[in-house]
Amino acid sequence: MKRTIVWLSVFFVLFLVLAFFYLSSGMTMDHYTFFGLDTIIEVTLPRRYAFLTRDIEYTIAHFDRLWNRFSPESVVWKINHARSCEVDADTLSILKEATRLSQDTGGFFCPLVAPLLDLWGFSTNPRVPEEQEIRKVVQEISQSYLVIEGKRVSLMGEGQLDLGGIAKGYVVDSLVSLLKSKGVNKALINAGGQVFGFGTEWKVGILNPVTGKVAGYIIIENMSVSTSGDYFRFFERDGIRYHHVVNPLTGYPGDDFRSVTVVASRGVLADVLSTAILAGGNEALLLVEKNFGNLAFLAINAKGEFLISENMKKNFVFLSSEEVQP
Repeated sequence: MKRTIVWLSVFFVLFLVLAFFYLSSGMTMDHYTFFGLDTIIEVTLPRRYAFLTRDIEYTIAHFDRLWNRFSPESVVWKINHARSCEVDADTLSILKEATRLSQDTGGFFCPLVAPLLDLWGFSTNPRVPEEQEIRKVVQEISQSYLVIEGKRVSLMGEGQLDLGGIAKGYVVDSLVSLLKSKGVNKALINAGGQVFGFGTEWKVGILNPVTGKVAGYIIIENMSVSTSGDYFRFFERDGIRYHHVVNPLTGYPGDDFRSVTVVASRGVLADVLSTAILAGGNEALLLVEKNFGNLAFLAINAKGEFLISENMKKNFVFLSSEEVQP
């Protein structure tokens, strides 16, 4: 029985998922690379603000310490194992937002999905679980919830926290706030597919995972772009690809789309919505469109066809001929 796991190299991910270009105004821009939240984080900003790299590095490390669920020192680990504890302001903020957005996406985004990810072995040894195993864990997660009282967070049920579908967006938003507070008037931040650009028009390239080519680009200014795809972390078994964005309602990876890109005013929102739509497919997309008016999204299916919203059409430029669904 053939079984292959594929973990894309950092360079491959950064090169293929999002290609970046900026419209220069004569200002010298430098690129800085950091690591946190299990991903490469790139920051492009004017050279005269190079002294801020220490602040950027500290901010990323701060969130990595807080939300790494595999570290006994993290707040997420403590919530998952102690089941109740007081938390810091950032953790309180992200958990409140995660809870609200889970409700607004009909549970297709779920912050308590960790047991499903572990069942599939995406953090250890990937495997295809038995159907009865999946049903059991899905039911346990559906009966789990967070209780937030003041600064205390309590975890009810057998679900466990994993902030992978929202944390990078939160960190991007925090870095944007940091840079703007220091007077930076132009920058681009890329955290493994979660992007925010401000101060000028930025062109964010979008990969067609079927053709392996950059199909076009989105023009953004003071906006966030998030791309969730089935080519970040996945394994193959018997010719079937299984990726790590799992539908919490079925227990299986979403299979309607190969990738989903969302543009929003905040990184958190773009991150969560692209995750929810990739996980839940067409059903999730209909619900998200209903609950989040004027959504700008672009989804690519297994045939390489584009499903693109009217709002996305305003800012998306095709570089090649693609079949676009109405």
